[in-house]
Amino acid sequence: MNTLNNGVMIAIGKEKDTDTPSAWIGCLGCYNAGRLIGKWIPGLECGDLHAAGLTDSAGRCNRCGADEFLALDHENFLGLLDGEPNPQECLDAAQKLEEIEDHEHAIVRAWLSNGMNFDLDSMRECYIGEFSTDEDMAQEFIDGTGLLDGVPDYLSRYFDLTAYARDMMFDIFESGGHYFMSR
Repeated sequence: MNTLNNGVMIAIGKEKDTDTPSAWIGCLGCYNAGRLIGKWIPGLECGDLHAAGLTDSAGRCNRCGADEFLALDHENFLGLLDGEPNPQECLDAAQKLEEIEDHEHAIVRAWLSNGMNFDLDSMRECYIGEFSTDEDMAQEFIDGTGLLDGVPDYLSRYFDLTAYARDMMFDIFESGGHYFMSR
């Protein structure tokens, strides 16, 4: 890895945390001139490029004087970022991710993979649970609601769990074993 005297990386280096939402912020002016100048910055620090050593106090690139920066790469944003966002978008996404409990990361990925907007309250309200199969989810619902309570065994054994689960899935979506009620 090559660095300038102010610590700004030239090309992509390996000095970054592998779990923290991070973005490789690069100068667009340098990029257009054929130089890859930037560095990995934790998402919560993307709002201050001067503190990161990329700009002067006026917000201009230390190398070429340009004032446009993009995240030319980003990791661990759980799908909240697409393409090459600007540093402010990286900061906003990182702040949203701060609201997520540790155990919810896979749930958020599943929620977003179904085309849902990042809305933790809606996600938490719609979340049913994690199950191996649709039938397991339906069985949990039946047990939890007491749907078949009071039905004699000689009748309840005729209940078609597979058909019931299939019908439930008209109002439920699933991703990676995580089930959500449709809104």
